[in-house]
Amino acid sequence: MDRIRLLIVSDDASSRRGLTAIFSSEDIFDVAGSYSQEEGIEKSIQIQPDVVLLDISEDITEFSRKIKSIKDECPCSMVLALVENEQKISISEIMGQGVDGFVPKGIIRGCLVKAVELACRAGLFCLPSCYKKVVSTAVTERVVKIEDYKGCLNEKNEMLTKREMEILQLMVKNNSNREIATKLFISEPTVKTHVSSILRKLGLNNRAQVIIYSYKHGLVDDSKSAT
Repeated sequence: MDRIRLLIVSDDASSRRGLTAIFSSEDIFDVAGSYSQEEGIEKSIQIQPDVVLLDISEDITEFSRKIKSIKDECPCSMVLALVENEQKISISEIMGQGVDGFVPKGIIRGCLVKAVELACRAGLFCLPSCYKKVVSTAVTERVVKIEDYKGCLNEKNEMLTKREMEILQLMVKNNSNREIATKLFISEPTVKTHVSSILRKLGLNNRAQVIIYSYKHGLVDDSKSAT
């Protein structure tokens, strides 16, 4: 199994040292470096790591710019944000810049390592309690229910097929492509093709955006949420 190249970006020197120590001790990770916010974007572009672990600790507007720069210049790199629970109001804003996932600060060492590994290996992202509140808010704000989205028309008048809707429901529940393939009795490459089609039709960049979009626009079938 290939090692995961990880780049750590934080303005807190002690956080950089701590995170470097944690991930350097794990065989599955290759820590490509740890840098301040100012150096982080340039180093990400130079190194093109598998994952950029970005510590969010300042003005959200500035972080949105940094995330967008990294995603524009490093299309194959995942960006995972380390967030505080009290930053829940800001999470939805940085979603739009293409961040791939969120990991809560203070998570115990073993869980942190597994969370980052899972995000990279399976394309999943973590849902800290603050993020669940954002999803809950999105649900309460929606004005159209799933029945009203039979055709799932987006602003380009493209429709999600029945199979794409089935896959979307499983994506919202954080199923990996492999898990979706198993549940729907189709191949993993077929799932990847459908996921790409869903992202294109909805004008989104990643699974995190799909989840928020689905809740806000009534694409989630609540009657199946317990499965």
